[in-house]
Amino acid sequence: MNRLNHEGAGPAPAGIRTPAPTGGVPALPWSRRRFMGVSGLALCDLLGRQSCGAAGSGTSPGPGNLDPHFPARAKRMIFILLDGGLSQVDSYDYKPRLQKEHGKPLPASIRSPRFTFAQRGHIIGSPFQWSQWGESGWWASNLFPKVNGGWIDKLCFLHSLHHENEDHITAMSMLHTGVPREVRPALGNWLLYGLGSDNGNLPGYVDLTPKDGRTSPSGFLPSSFAGTPILKPSKRGGALKWDNLAAGFGAQREHLDFIRAVNEEHDPLLAELRNRELAFRMQSVAPDIMNLQKESQAPRDLYGIGGDHTDEFGRTLLLARRFTESGVRFVTATHSTSRYGNLWDQHAGLEKGHRGNAQAVDQPIAALLHDLEARGLLEDTLVLCGSEFGRTPSRELFDGQMGRSDDGRDHNPHGFTMWMCGGGTRGGYHHGATDDYGYHAVKDRVSIHDLHATILHLLGIDHERLTFHHSGRDYRLTDVFGKVVREIIA
Repeated sequence: MNRLNHEGAGPAPAGIRTPAPTGGVPALPWSRRRFMGVSGLALCDLLGRQSCGAAGSGTSPGPGNLDPHFPARAKRMIFILLDGGLSQVDSYDYKPRLQKEHGKPLPASIRSPRFTFAQRGHIIGSPFQWSQWGESGWWASNLFPKVNGGWIDKLCFLHSLHHENEDHITAMSMLHTGVPREVRPALGNWLLYGLGSDNGNLPGYVDLTPKDGRTSPSGFLPSSFAGTPILKPSKRGGALKWDNLAAGFGAQREHLDFIRAVNEEHDPLLAELRNRELAFRMQSVAPDIMNLQKESQAPRDLYGIGGDHTDEFGRTLLLARRFTESGVRFVTATHSTSRYGNLWDQHAGLEKGHRGNAQAVDQPIAALLHDLEARGLLEDTLVLCGSEFGRTPSRELFDGQMGRSDDGRDHNPHGFTMWMCGGGTRGGYHHGATDDYGYHAVKDRVSIHDLHATILHLLGIDHERLTFHHSGRDYRLTDVFGKVVREIIA
């Protein structure tokens, strides 16, 4: 792995240098005496006693200054996370056999080797209407009529995703970080570490409406590569939940100067200083981005802002567009609240729950795709939409008795669907397949490591070369696994 040379003039270490801002409050000047205070080797020790740069880059990762390994198809990414588990067999993975065998037991050959909550009961046919959409005539349910009606021929589907984690916590960890239980950097952290941000006054990684108000930690990467959580947008346009944004500019300037002075003797405050400086600069830019009243009525109507069902997620996705348009590299937009049950996790009442949740997100998602395309951003913006896993083709059986209801499905990580759009992906393409019941991925299987490798590739990063030295070895997002799914690349 290439090591960075911090001797003499040259770029500052990753996660420490303050970039020249694009406007607003000027960045503080960083002299080598005041900024470093120690040698380059000591500074690397400070940042977790690890390497400060990406392997093979020869350049310090930092806001906007690291060239991709090869020409990128996408410059930025929006991840629409449907928290809880969207049912693939009720949305985009058409399985007519479920209708034909409704009420029958699952064949023993496809039973899961373990159960999340209960044994698998009888087969449940999809309660939704299915029809062929678009010029391609792809079969899809009526859950997402606006997305399907305008975009199904431009979406790139992965129907064979799989992993082995059947509970939400480990599945979410797997989806974000590539490991189920260990705290490691997430996809957004790695992208920020490798590519930096295009706006020095904004974070490179923004997490909109994260569940429980928390975002993925940066793991063993320096904290300067952490995601910035922004909580539920209000009807006033949303508000940044950053503790020191309440203070005035003068008070913050005094606070930062104090931290700088103390930092000359106490090096562990470097990360704190970096984060505080970013928060300070955000005040000149972020409130303007968060003020959705600056949008004309047409885009607000497009996203469903003001609608009974669509207001909240419409605001979330409009913010996602505004942040990415302003230079944020990676945005996660999580649908993590629901009036229709436990998110997308319908162990009971699937038809009501899934239909209500879809009603809340269908128009905003279609609006986001339309908005990005109209602004010329979709071509180089990768949009990913899906859940941490799918759902079983059968109901649950508790101790041989009826499950919680006759129309609920259990967790299923063994075969599920996600879709991509823009960012160099093939529109109207369907990759992989599950078995006749939609249970297990059986054709052109795609692991989470494969998904991560493909995303990094689309953003110009070789997943085998983006590494960070930690605990005696070089780590990467895909660990020792992963291959690029080249079939989905346009």
